[in-house]
This record gives sequence, C-alpha cells and structure tokens, in this order.
Amino acid sequence: MFFALLDARPACAASPSPIPPDLACATIRDSVRKVAKAERDQALALHLMADGKPTPMVQTRLTELQAQIDDLRAVLRRVRNGVSRHNADVSECLDMGFRSLNDGESVTRQIQNIVMGDSTASPQLRSGEPDARKLPEPVLPPAPSREE
Repeated sequence: MFFALLDARPACAASPSPIPPDLACATIRDSVRKVAKAERDQALALHLMADGKPTPMVQTRLTELQAQIDDLRAVLRRVRNGVSRHNADVSECLDMGFRSLNDGESVTRQIQNIVMGDSTASPQLRSGEPDARKLPEPVLPPAPSREE
C-alpha cells in the first residue's frame, strides 16, 4: 500500500499547474514573443546559409525554435486547463496563441525539409533563387502601452 502511494505522487507532481485567468494573456503574449524572436533568429540563419546549404547555425536555431514552440504549446495547455470557456478575453488570447503555434509549426516543417535536404522543400525558403518569396511574418501581440 505504501509503495502504491509513492508511485502515484510523481504523476501528480509532473502535471504543471493551470495558469490563472488574470495571468493568462500576459503569459501567452510572452511565449508568442519568444517564438517570434526564435523565428527571426532562424530567418537570419537561413539568410546566411552558404550556397543554399544548411549550416550548424541553421540547425541550432531550428532546435531553439522547436523548443519555443513546445513552450508555447505547454503554456496554451496550462491556460486552457485553468480558465472557463466563457472568459472572452482569455479566449481571444488563446486563439491568437493557437494561430501563432500553427504558423510556427508550419515554418518549422518547411525548415526541417531544408535542413534534411528534402528536394521537395518549399521554394520560397530556398536562398538565392529568383522570385523567392519571404517567410510570413509572425503575428505579434500588441505592444504594452507606455502607461503600464
């Protein structure tokens, strides 16, 4: 009986606590900003690729981007678990967070195709090609006002 109680404790401790509604939007915005920064860093690394070949910096930035996306996913899960579905303000923040998550995952998949050398990689990400389109800019939350 005693060992069964010990086995159950780590499972409870491993589950992160929900984020309360009053901190939800600020936490989501902060996480989205971190993803956006990681996307910009990744874009710079892609821009600096030599002869269109991935460098260790591209792979490192990709790993950082994936870590920030995972953190955003965890924040969204914690907020969703800690808030009522009827809270309109937090619902808007969650929607923004999920859009950013979706966009970040899409960009990450395209970059993975480049890093892995997939010949079917999206042409807009290949460096040096004529008519190359730019990566979509991430959606950023509104900047805090100077009054805050």
